[in-house]
Amino acid sequence: MKRIIGVFLLLYLLLPEVVIGQKKINWEIAKSILYANNINLKQSFLKEKIVKNNINIARGNLYPSLSFSANNQHTMGLVFDPVSGRLITGNQWSNYATGSLGSSLVIFQGGQKQNVLESEKINLELAQLDTEMLLQELELQLLQLFTQSLINRDLWQAAGSQQELSKEQLRQEEELMKSGKRTLIDVGQAKAKYATDNLNTVNAKNAYEISILKLRQILDLNDSEEIQLQSISQDTLSVTGEYNIHNDVYIKKIDKQLALQEISIKLARSTYFPTLVFNSSYGTNYSSQRMDGLSGETMAFWRQINQNRTLYGNLALTLPLFDGNRTKNNLNSAKLTKRNLLYEKEKQFVDRKQKYAQAELEYRYSEEELKALQLAYEVNKTNYEAINERYKIGKNSSIDLYKALTEYNISEYKLISSRYRVFFQKINLRIIRNMEN
Repeated sequence: MKRIIGVFLLLYLLLPEVVIGQKKINWEIAKSILYANNINLKQSFLKEKIVKNNINIARGNLYPSLSFSANNQHTMGLVFDPVSGRLITGNQWSNYATGSLGSSLVIFQGGQKQNVLESEKINLELAQLDTEMLLQELELQLLQLFTQSLINRDLWQAAGSQQELSKEQLRQEEELMKSGKRTLIDVGQAKAKYATDNLNTVNAKNAYEISILKLRQILDLNDSEEIQLQSISQDTLSVTGEYNIHNDVYIKKIDKQLALQEISIKLARSTYFPTLVFNSSYGTNYSSQRMDGLSGETMAFWRQINQNRTLYGNLALTLPLFDGNRTKNNLNSAKLTKRNLLYEKEKQFVDRKQKYAQAELEYRYSEEELKALQLAYEVNKTNYEAINERYKIGKNSSIDLYKALTEYNISEYKLISSRYRVFFQKINLRIIRNMEN
């Protein structure tokens, strides 16, 4: 999925004149703009980076700790010197210095740290699946707006062409009425048709501008940027192959949630086990109050550093005996949550299968509908042309003519919508199947 996004982003960056300068946008470029501009998608990618950092933190907790400490102290007056073991009194200065290197390693803790690391790895996979789900939702929103904008654009163009035709028809009827070949009824029919077509054009233009506004908003484009939509060739799209529900992003997500819950059960159970920790330290110190036993003088700094070295190591064992049944209750809660997730998976299986079956059925229906509407369009077109020829020689009335013309117009509008419904359903199926589209 990220490879696909990368390709679209590269397309968006390398072709700014095509996208913005010429203001031409097709389905692929619209997706690339969506990927580049959508703030929710940026947040989703940032969440993935945060989880990756949590994995590094969890992995680092498996390593032993190592620390260094140093202290230098100057004291005047009463003080106990731990190096010489003397109580220092009087108005004299005492210097004390120490340095140590310490390490600690949890040898066993019921597998808590290992399970935390595994849980963070699954959290990363869940974050990636969340990104895929967000992409699907955004693409579906974009697909609806993009398809509706294409429909409204073509309907506006068709309505405009019909308005010009009606205008010319009205002009001809008025000319023929002057010569006595047409009546007021014929002219009235032409005026009514022209008025209707004019209203259809206004409504179609308004619908197109509203859909473009919504499309611009989801793409986060400036209001001043004019958009010129380009249709996609449906011959390049296919929805062949079988739908594998186990590859469905919603099913994969709940599977990962179940795996994460298994680790939560292990984590809850791990507090039953003892904790074994190994600690070690190496250090040395110096004191101005430590005297040489032979000479009675203050022992030299480097001599003290060499003689005062200390090395120790210990194993600390902690065994839980009773915690007010917190571990037991946490374990029960984790098991109940897992059972609930299993029920949720069953629901998701049914829901996703139904959703896909419905999408496939609607796609097949849209194809059959397109064939039927194409035939109806051709029949109505032929019928209108025949009645128009008969009207010219007076064998049909103007009522018959404009009725046939209206039916022809309606069939044309339905055909335009049907063509884009096939495109919509085809892309919708590809999105559900998680196919590159």
